[in-house]
Amino acid sequence: MAANRRSTKLMIESKDVVLAAMGAAAALAGFVLVFLGVIIASYQSYAATTPSAVTRPYRTAGIALFGTFGFSLVTVALCLLWLVLGGPMWLYGLTLAVFVIQLVVVFLAAGWTTRMVLWP
Repeated sequence: MAANRRSTKLMIESKDVVLAAMGAAAALAGFVLVFLGVIIASYQSYAATTPSAVTRPYRTAGIALFGTFGFSLVTVALCLLWLVLGGPMWLYGLTLAVFVIQLVVVFLAAGWTTRMVLWP
């Protein structure tokens, strides 16, 4: 009996993968908001008379981070849509592809924010 258990392969259900991606996408959206908060705080640390050439990179980063946050919400929405529609295969692949893209975009956003704040 024990040998039988060892030989069976664990099959991960598509639903479990999408639920995991949904939770991770929502968590990453929260991290992006933290990065956005750091950029906003850095931007607000400058006086109102600071030349716009100095603050422009912070405004640009803020817009990019807000876009990344929106992209994260799109990923969550795709996961929810997949669940609501009963798990169509074509949407499964799209959902996972968008999630992988989200991972890359969030990594780039974190790196860019770190570079801006630590090495201005």
